[in-house]
Amino acid sequence: MPRSLRIYEVGPRDGLQNSKVRFSTSEKVELIKMLENAGISHIEMGSFVNPALVPAMSDTAAVFREVIGQIDAKTELGALIPNEKGFKTAIMTGLTHFNIFFSPSEAFNARNLGKTRNEAFLHFKNVLKDIPKENIRVYVSCAFGCPFEGEIDSNLLKKAIQDANELGSTVVLCDTVGKANPKAVERVLHLVDSGIKAEIALHLHEGVRGRSGLFENIETAVGLGVHQFDTSIGGLGGCPFMPGSGV
Repeated sequence: MPRSLRIYEVGPRDGLQNSKVRFSTSEKVELIKMLENAGISHIEMGSFVNPALVPAMSDTAAVFREVIGQIDAKTELGALIPNEKGFKTAIMTGLTHFNIFFSPSEAFNARNLGKTRNEAFLHFKNVLKDIPKENIRVYVSCAFGCPFEGEIDSNLLKKAIQDANELGSTVVLCDTVGKANPKAVERVLHLVDSGIKAEIALHLHEGVRGRSGLFENIETAVGLGVHQFDTSIGGLGGCPFMPGSGV
């Protein structure tokens, strides 16, 4: 077992984006400051997405501008960007760390990006060409299954991981709808071949009753060499466009 694990906190984005309760900019700033005070130094603070589709994230630029002067300079703040428009807004805001996403599930890509996986990969490759890889995290969504396509084909998942490796220094394998169990974690991690130089992280959800729990999945992943995990304060989270992702 490693001496320590690394936490990347996504609560201010993934935890709040689908919430029925609307939080003010100042409340989001206070949440980020409390997370930092708790010892968390890597935080996804929001997303630069279409405010009409995800209104809870419409004030991400304002949150960043307000909080950046109130936290330690060593604390890394990142945000999710879905396209070039979001990237340009993030750059104008002053952001330097970017989180992008695509999936081996074309149903997910169509609902969330309006593109195929390959189109999304080529789009991000062009948009982020001047950004250092160490400032980019790539989420591979629905790595453990999709509510529309079922279990993901291993070859498609392997190709998605390879594409993610080309774009960023961290590849985050996401259990978007809580389908993972220890055997699935083992199967997915064994698809990460020696050519993958990016660090592998996991974004896990609790899943429904009757399936293996979150911590059993984490224990399996740690045993296979994963040292970085996404967390969301209070267990909050979920994708607005994927049924079942909030459990």
